[in-house]
Amino acid sequence: MSSRFASAAARIGPVLARLAVLAAVPAAPVAAHDLCLIPELSAPAPGATLRVALHVSEVFPGEPTDWRPEKTRDFFLFDARGRLDLKGGAPEGKPLMPRLTLRSPGSTIVALVTEPSYIEIEARKFQDYLKAEGHDDMLEMRDRMNQVRAMGRERYRRWVKTLVNAGGEASDVALADLNLTIEIVPEAQPAAVRAGDRLPVRVLFEGMPYDGGTLCATHAGYSSKPDAYAWCGRLDRAGRASVPIAAPGWQLLRITKMRALAGDGRADWVSYWAALTFEVAKEARPREHPEERSSP
Repeated sequence: MSSRFASAAARIGPVLARLAVLAAVPAAPVAAHDLCLIPELSAPAPGATLRVALHVSEVFPGEPTDWRPEKTRDFFLFDARGRLDLKGGAPEGKPLMPRLTLRSPGSTIVALVTEPSYIEIEARKFQDYLKAEGHDDMLEMRDRMNQVRAMGRERYRRWVKTLVNAGGEASDVALADLNLTIEIVPEAQPAAVRAGDRLPVRVLFEGMPYDGGTLCATHAGYSSKPDAYAWCGRLDRAGRASVPIAAPGWQLLRITKMRALAGDGRADWVSYWAALTFEVAKEARPREHPEERSSP
């Protein structure tokens, strides 16, 4: 079972706030960390058209930022009818956001995959970053390779999802595994969770359970401190954790995976970032929609 370790949640923010480890962000330097999607409505009417915002901020959820098509590898929705590619749509408005139209009642997953980006991090900060993210194996590798004092040259990508429930109805689409490289998959209906509950989730990396990864969670309004998380815990051998939900409102679950990298002249390490956002309501639990989900 997963274990809570509050010290990790406390220390991870100050370390990561110093790192501009971003994808699909404005060209100007931004001192921020987590990237996620938040739709303008979490329970729109069936068939509604809505905008989806890209958020990159030190404090969740922060303000939306411009969508960058050139940094988008894949953008799609998954609902009871299956997958629909959204990448060709032009973002609009201020800030720039894509629009999508819901095709069916019940849950819809909206997913974004970014293009690779690169960053170079001073050696000490890179060590702190690896420690905060729970990448003990990478720390040991750097020690064995006598790279503790070497700059961290990193390539990274994002796989992020958000949940929408058309008509306020939830369906088992929300529990779908989309076969992303790294993915946080709920194992109970997020729309049915309320403050004080726990949400069981499973994290998969390249289709396999992510054993021992550090999963962190927070909610809107939790803290004004940079990259502070309400909870962090280790995944068990099956890649599972039971995430406490402390308050209503928008929730963020996030995790990273890192490996050594060969064959790239710009980076020695590659990281994989996953995020899941959904809204927890204050009112009564939603009714379940019986419609079967399609396979991704």
